[in-house]
Amino acid sequence: MRLSLALAMALALANGGVGAEPLSLKRGVNGDLWNNWGSIADLRADPEALAVFPDWRRNVTPQMFEALAEEGFDFIRLPIDPGPALAYGPGPDQDRLIDGMHAAARMGLDAGLKVIVDLHPLPRGDEIGGAESIVGDHFPDYVALVGRIGARLADLPADRTVLELLNEPAFDCEGVYAGEPPKWPAMQAELHAAARTAAPNLPIILTGACWSQANALASLDPGLIADDNVLWTFHSYAPFAYTHQGAGWIGAPLKYLLDLPYPPSLMTPEIAAQVTAAAEARMTAAEGSADTEAIAQAVLEYKDTPDTAVAEEIAVAARWADTHGIPRSQILLGEFGALHTVDGVSQPPEWYHGFLADKRKAAEDAGMGWAVLSWSGGMGVAAPDDPDRRLSPETCAALGLPCGK
Repeated sequence: MRLSLALAMALALANGGVGAEPLSLKRGVNGDLWNNWGSIADLRADPEALAVFPDWRRNVTPQMFEALAEEGFDFIRLPIDPGPALAYGPGPDQDRLIDGMHAAARMGLDAGLKVIVDLHPLPRGDEIGGAESIVGDHFPDYVALVGRIGARLADLPADRTVLELLNEPAFDCEGVYAGEPPKWPAMQAELHAAARTAAPNLPIILTGACWSQANALASLDPGLIADDNVLWTFHSYAPFAYTHQGAGWIGAPLKYLLDLPYPPSLMTPEIAAQVTAAAEARMTAAEGSADTEAIAQAVLEYKDTPDTAVAEEIAVAARWADTHGIPRSQILLGEFGALHTVDGVSQPPEWYHGFLADKRKAAEDAGMGWAVLSWSGGMGVAAPDDPDRRLSPETCAALGLPCGK
């Protein structure tokens, strides 16, 4: 049975969460999630798949973490999928995966980084352990799992380790935008109580629902969780048409758009015509026909986007913090980034670096820490040919990092 909100608050107060000095996180990067992106059933069926967990530990070396610290990052956000552990249920297999979470955090700490253990499930449909089940029928089991994870991490240094309870709760948008009774605040209070009971001194990261949007954060009443030893996070990918152009995991027409420049003010009528024609050709090749009206509308909307849109969500979070008397240093821009390489073809690097610089500066000017997404891949900041995943000088400059200077 789920805890009542009042009981969740009482447990948090009873277990040492109030009055602690919050963790300071300033410049961070999001790490890898999976190498093997199989279903949970496939992962459990293969004895080797979960033998090393999280499986990125197979190819991420201590030297790579050390390079991040040398470049000027002070923390790494470690996405770890709790789905397999939830699917196993309590027992030695689950304990082994939780031990892997502890070992992953230890890798970052040993390299001189602060560490966020980010519980980061995947959309998995009906599978137990997917993001849908975690906020659905299996939420009570997830609360218990978070308690067990918190207990295992409790021996890590509390001034350098933080537990993020759930990445981007992908539901309850109606509670944020449509005036329906919100579900997530009470659920988050249960998760917080479980984690705080298990780890009295460990800092905890809280967020809003609806994919951790800034507006979702701004819809929360922070007084529901009486704990000073927390940080509040939101994610920002605005302007979304720029950051997600060409992304295969989103819908049309944006998945067919490429070569949208940054900032939007660079979008001349000539570039708009070229982008539109190319998107129509790609959509026709993929689907047999193109939705010319939707493509034209998306291009026009991006052309009309003000350059200041990059900072608008940060301003929303800052106003919320000020309204509730929360120091802005306790607000974390937990994800921002842009897809800059699609099918091996990269956009002009000055666009990408300009976006990184603008978003990063907006967060810093607002007094917030930030974590760029991601370390590697099509949205990655690491130089693709560097064995230690070091950043290029241009990327370092865009993120304001000294990179060994």
